[in-house]
Amino acid sequence: MAFGEGARRFNAEVMGMLGRKVLVNLIGGSFYRGQLVGIDQGLNIVLVDVTNDRNERFPKVLIKSEAIRDIALVEEYIDLRELAKILEKYFPGMVKYIEETNTIIVSENVTVTEEGVKGTGLVARRVKEIYDEYVQSRKR
Repeated sequence: MAFGEGARRFNAEVMGMLGRKVLVNLIGGSFYRGQLVGIDQGLNIVLVDVTNDRNERFPKVLIKSEAIRDIALVEEYIDLRELAKILEKYFPGMVKYIEETNTIIVSENVTVTEEGVKGTGLVARRVKEIYDEYVQSRKR
């Protein structure tokens, strides 16, 4: 894998964490838990609805990258790549997976995200059935 491809994938993974609950462990041993709402190229981050290791609550916290040891996703993440492959079997040549946003487009008018299926008509209905089956199979 070329360096450029690796950087692109890294950025896609980071962007996939935006809007999600994360645990940020700091170099000094403390941590913050909250929703990741901002991140810059230097990996400085912004969390909202935050709790720290002393159970103190904050509406918003900005953390410099130099203080961060690691960031862990604490809510389930559905990587829709696998679902895109399944949908391709039912809709050959009509499925496009967008890695940066973890989104599937089917037949140019049906959109699939982790939140569900948006669109109308027969294709949207069938995609919704397949999506629901896929989500249920992940819970087993």
